[in-house]
Amino acid sequence: MAPAIGIAIAAPAGHLGWKKQSNNQQRVAAEGGDVAEVEALRRRNAELEKEVAALRAEAEAARRRAEAAEEAEELLCAQLGDAEGEAAEIARAYHAQVQGLARELAAARAMAAAAARSR
Repeated sequence: MAPAIGIAIAAPAGHLGWKKQSNNQQRVAAEGGDVAEVEALRRRNAELEKEVAALRAEAEAARRRAEAAEEAEELLCAQLGDAEGEAAEIARAYHAQVQGLARELAAARAMAAAAARSR
């Protein structure tokens, strides 16, 4: 019969500790298992847990940045809408002023033409 290797199972997410090996798992590891390999796997698992924690923190930071960017986008859209409304109002007022000046100019030209004919 081939020797068995006992490997501890990691705790659920959020727990960094190891589940305690049962007496049977300890006996199997002591009798025929490669203890060095088990320890190497534990170290690698700990490294991977650290990497996962770092990646989760990085993902959370990215999520917060995305939320901030979304809020900034909403604010800028609101400001742009206000600016567009104000620009349209200014354009209407300018257009009305130009039309008024055009009417005044037409009236002045008509008066000048009438004055020139009456001479």
